[in-house]
Amino acid sequence: MATQEEKQQLIDTLKFTPRKYSISMWGYGGEKVMGRVSREVWDYCMEHQVDLQDIAWNSEAAEEMELDQDKLPFPPGSWYECDGMAHTHGVGRDAGTLQIDDETGETIVEESLDSFSGDNVDDESPEFNCTDESFIGEADPGEVIFVGSSNEKGTFFEGEIELTQPFDIKKLTFLYEEVDGEELIYGVQYAGEDIDNWGGSTDGKSSDFDMYLVKADGSWDRYAPEEKDWGHPECGPSPDGWEKSPDFKFKKHKPVYPGWYRAIYSNFGTTYGTLYWNGTEFGDWEYGKFKPIASVDRWSGYNWNTSDWANRPPEPPSIICDNKECGWTGSSDERRTDDDYNDHCPACDGVEFSWIDYDPDTKEGRANRDKYCYTGDIEDLLDDLEDLKAEFEELMAGEKD
Repeated sequence: MATQEEKQQLIDTLKFTPRKYSISMWGYGGEKVMGRVSREVWDYCMEHQVDLQDIAWNSEAAEEMELDQDKLPFPPGSWYECDGMAHTHGVGRDAGTLQIDDETGETIVEESLDSFSGDNVDDESPEFNCTDESFIGEADPGEVIFVGSSNEKGTFFEGEIELTQPFDIKKLTFLYEEVDGEELIYGVQYAGEDIDNWGGSTDGKSSDFDMYLVKADGSWDRYAPEEKDWGHPECGPSPDGWEKSPDFKFKKHKPVYPGWYRAIYSNFGTTYGTLYWNGTEFGDWEYGKFKPIASVDRWSGYNWNTSDWANRPPEPPSIICDNKECGWTGSSDERRTDDDYNDHCPACDGVEFSWIDYDPDTKEGRANRDKYCYTGDIEDLLDDLEDLKAEFEELMAGEKD
């Protein structure tokens, strides 16, 4: 004999109009792999200071760096192939959201996935089924484990189910794998049946690639080679606004001194960056090699000879008092700060200031350079300072008399 509850379920089913439900999971997750590599790989990478990030995405990196590809943990550009222990892709169990809509577009469920775990689990919660788990600690002493991940954001699962009875969240089962302590949900079942995943859409945000050498006591050393010095010329800080040269058209003007310059060039669109001028052409350094870039449109640098720091002109004032009757100019730290953290002009005690624009490519900036910046020879400046010192000493002598 059927129970009253079973009879009511049958009545509800007969009354129910078949309908479709869409199921999606979105948030943060990604692709993650784990695999064993030989100790020879570890030793070779340490000896040659291989940055795994350099070779993970660039299929030509090993050749450019003159590395033996057979002694790397994965083929360059294909980090995901080192997956003998695990390989999965999905949304993080602790960083994703479940959304279920009916065929009218109405959302009937929108919950964070971690709300169905811990103390929140009850008879109305979906199930979670771990189909595989892999840990570094599984390895034997002396073994080397590679762990790689592409960290992504977006929709990781999109599927659809057609039901002949009301949707029941208790019939949902999430399939996940745990890799190195991270739980990634890759599949969904309803009433024991797999729901096809249409794929979703995600964007890569970052990536991590590591190797671990397991020690005799079960702990492990993390792969951390010294950063390799490729011998590239060092790129110093960018010039302050007052010491930046104007933008020069490359076709008309070439830099005088070798070194790094700000440049505007074409690289799949307009690119703003720093390039090196070797005396003949602009380019960039990669793995110890100079790679020319022929599409430079404009460039800028310093307005003084940086071969010797003594050539640097004195820094001009950076702010001006807005009180037109005062007109004090100076640096920010020359102002007086009161107990309420208000800055005051040291000349008129005003509190309103404006930054002085020194942009060499604007009319206002050029006018301020002419007005406030010292443009003479450094030797002339030193002579001027000596004359000023003599005048000051004479004045002080007169005060004493």
